Amino acid sequence: MFCGNCGNEVESGSTFCPVCGSPVEASNKKGVDSKKVGKLIAIVVAVVAIVIVATVGLKVYSYIKSKPTDKQLELAVNNYQNGGIVTTDGKWLYYNDNGLCKVLLKDGSKQTSVSDEVTPEKMFYAGNSIFYYKFPGIYKAQADKWKENDLKLSVFTEDCFQTDGKNYYVTGQGNSDDSGVYSVSVSNEKKRTQISDIHPTRLLMYKDYIYIQSGFDSINDMPNENFGTWRISKDGKNKIDLMGFCPSYMVFSGDRIFYTNEDRVICSMSLDGSDEQIYEDTCVNGGLNVTDDYVFFIGQSEDNYNNVIYRMDKDGGDITALTQDDCSSINIAGDWIYYVNEDYDYDIYKMSFDGSYNAPIY
Repeated sequence: MFCGNCGNEVESGSTFCPVCGSPVEASNKKGVDSKKVGKLIAIVVAVVAIVIVATVGLKVYSYIKSKPTDKQLELAVNNYQNGGIVTTDGKWLYYNDNGLCKVLLKDGSKQTSVSDEVTPEKMFYAGNSIFYYKFPGIYKAQADKWKENDLKLSVFTEDCFQTDGKNYYVTGQGNSDDSGVYSVSVSNEKKRTQISDIHPTRLLMYKDYIYIQSGFDSINDMPNENFGTWRISKDGKNKIDLMGFCPSYMVFSGDRIFYTNEDRVICSMSLDGSDEQIYEDTCVNGGLNVTDDYVFFIGQSEDNYNNVIYRMDKDGGDITALTQDDCSSINIAGDWIYYVNEDYDYDIYKMSFDGSYNAPIY
């Protein structure tokens, strides 16, 4: 215990303080108990530690939630090339029905209007946000707390935008001195770095690489200087000339690229451009997409009257027509195909992979 007058520690049972001589019993209640002080310090330290851990945990959770998964990015790049008519966060399917709407992905019920004012032309979901093109720029919004955010990025066309959650990858200002491919930090949009001087007409991103298609100059209608399809790493290094043309469709699955050649025949190659395969019995007329097991494409029906959806095994075997109506824009979400039925007011239809179920989305 301690002396209430001078604070000096005294032995238990003492009547007077050996330092100042003051009575101990009468003033001991005002003294400082070292055990109580120790407990108080321990409690304060524990509370501070909990606050720090909780704060760091929330930041880590927020980062993980905002970082797109590889599967999200694969769906995003493949569907966006096919019109970007639908997108999904795994629970809800988002689509444009004279305004952005959503339905439950699995059973298609509970249609809900997200925004009556937003009618995106093309869209994809990455991390916890929907990205969409609405002339003349790219917008970002969280669907659960809808608030439209104009990214104010310099995007030459809707096909020249990709994101991995850490950076945006965009084109410069058309054919001016600002042309090329740029990496823009998501956390600081003023941090803008040129990673390639190739002028893109389309940007694609898969895994650790950016794929640049450089087609025709939109002003002079002449081939760009670096005409063709290129692959670079995200820092702009390791440039590879993949092919001397720009495929109309170029989608990704696993370690393969599926694309259409100049005769619209489906081909595939490894991610580095090697091991090319050609699927001779195909001709794409308006859509190419891929899942883990199948390749889906739009080609002419046997009577050459409609463009219908076909399913093909990845090895090129068992090509089967799934629809009879005129179709466009093949998108994949979950275990379903979504497409535009041009014979029925251009409504979005939902179809199973084997074609046994085929009906309007809602």
